[in-house]
Amino acid sequence: MPESKSDPGHAATDLLTVIAISLFAHTLDVFFHEHVGHALACVILGGHPAELGAFYVDCQYEGLPDLSIRLIALAGPLVSLISGAVGLLVVNCLPPSASHLRYGAWLLGTIGLMTATGYPLFSGVTGLGDFGTTRDGALYEAAPEWLWRLALVVLGGAGYALVIYLSLRSMDQLIGGEGNARVQRAQRLALTSYVTGGVMCILIGLLNPKGFIIVIISAAASSLGGTSGLAWMMQLLDRSKSSLAPPLRLDRSWVWVIAGFAVTAIYAAIFGPTLRL
Repeated sequence: MPESKSDPGHAATDLLTVIAISLFAHTLDVFFHEHVGHALACVILGGHPAELGAFYVDCQYEGLPDLSIRLIALAGPLVSLISGAVGLLVVNCLPPSASHLRYGAWLLGTIGLMTATGYPLFSGVTGLGDFGTTRDGALYEAAPEWLWRLALVVLGGAGYALVIYLSLRSMDQLIGGEGNARVQRAQRLALTSYVTGGVMCILIGLLNPKGFIIVIISAAASSLGGTSGLAWMMQLLDRSKSSLAPPLRLDRSWVWVIAGFAVTAIYAAIFGPTLRL
């Protein structure tokens, strides 16, 4: 829904376009993490990616040394870290007129960095995931396990806090406008993107043949949990600050709408039911 024009910091915000940009960014982040990260590392290090799911990669790594298995586990978060850093760096390199691309880059950067730092936190608490202590986790047989997991919680928590700081600093320059209105506009954008990502990941996750467990520990955990900062972090923006930049405009863009929904649908159709090789 477009913002009210009675808002003194009014800038057009088309809901459908924001949803489409959010779908594109979330889908790209998952693809980078799972397939550019885990799957590609599996192939490079001599394993065989037998199953490529939307939120998991089944790498057959019999005969591979422990180091290779650990590197395959770490490849996903590493790619998320790289794509996230690039996303936030690109935001300020784009002209103000490219508002849709700038918001997309900010969102991809934020999601990527949240994914990269959220996984150590998740693995530290549960023992599962890329940094987990299971056979396909980076800390398999690490001892004492409790100490390593505690270190992951501390590292992940500190990293996530840093991501919030960097993302807010970027949004502070991106959103434009004045005072409380700019904070409210940033909150609406981020919350819309958070809900969109959560719904998208759960719906695609339900297509997997391995059962609801994948939805819980992967699809929902990475979206609703990993990117939860999107739901609340804009409240930390300075409400008294006024920006010289004009308010961010996200008008209806059919290019983004078609691209966002098409990319997500294609990803869901190929990897949702799991691609077996």
